[in-house]
Amino acid sequence: MLKKDILYICFHKPKTPIGFLISLWTLGKYSHCEFIYNNQVFLSNPGGVRTRKFKYQKNMEIYELNKNIDPKDVIEFFNTAQGKGYDYLGILGQFFYASKVQNDDRYFCSEFCLNAIDYALQFILTYKLKSLKDRVGYQFNPSKLYKYLKEMELIKEKEMI
Repeated sequence: MLKKDILYICFHKPKTPIGFLISLWTLGKYSHCEFIYNNQVFLSNPGGVRTRKFKYQKNMEIYELNKNIDPKDVIEFFNTAQGKGYDYLGILGQFFYASKVQNDDRYFCSEFCLNAIDYALQFILTYKLKSLKDRVGYQFNPSKLYKYLKEMELIKEKEMI
């Protein structure tokens, strides 16, 4: 059971043909990620940046985020991004490491999650000696984000539901 007032990040294993293609292309076990807070999901997918009610699915792996990541800050970031579109070109850029196709007004799931976490941590995260504030988040797919958060000790053990 998920606890009240605790921020979680949820990684989805693929269950659709597109999800399987994503995990195959990225050589990872996850095809999507999103936040869960007080029974609400905060996400970016082909419907854009939005929220919906949480409903558990068997393909989910849910992790509690580090206490230094204030849920209020993640929600504040979400509020600035809400309604923005899905970053289809950013996904292509991710696959081909081409930041020039990234759209700063759109997010794909792992890009949204990583930027929200970095915002909540006051832009202290780095990757390959670059600040994530410089929008290098396009380089992170859901599986790579999971590994990064684990290495940075920003997620705990998997929640059992």
